[in-house]
Amino acid sequence: MSYRYGRDWNIRLLQPIAEIDQQEAERCFETSPQLSVSRLRADRAVPDYTLVMGAGGDHVRVRVYDDNGSIVESFDWGQVSESDKLFLMNYKVWVYAEDSSGPRTFSQSAAHKAWVFRQDGTATCRETIKGMPEVKITHYRDLDTSGHWRERPVWGDWDRFGEHPEPDPPTGLPGPG
Repeated sequence: MSYRYGRDWNIRLLQPIAEIDQQEAERCFETSPQLSVSRLRADRAVPDYTLVMGAGGDHVRVRVYDDNGSIVESFDWGQVSESDKLFLMNYKVWVYAEDSSGPRTFSQSAAHKAWVFRQDGTATCRETIKGMPEVKITHYRDLDTSGHWRERPVWGDWDRFGEHPEPDPPTGLPGPG
């Protein structure tokens, strides 16, 4: 495994945007407004995941890729004012046609599902299927979001977010809008 650092990952060029070395990335971790870390296996040009973080890991976006380089999942963890921990605020998943041979953009997805979680145990889920006239929106209440909290990352703590970005599936009841 190797890690590459920059501002974000370019799915077309298969390299970090504004790539920097590890020493520079370590300096940027505490002060830079945006730093990305992408984990690559020796046998693969597409990263397993990319973390895009704010200074000191005050927010972390995890992007998970398929074999073609398309982003298939995204997790947004953000620091909330009353805690030093990060809370999973958003989760998104994209589905692409099986005939894809290269990276696809979000607009090329066949379906998309997006969750917005709130600390009060409520959530909204929006499901979109290309070609369907209606978007399905479901509101939830009484969710157990205890698994949505994580300690902020420290330098080198990438796999804790990248390999296991999701908490336990939420449980709760559909609720009124």
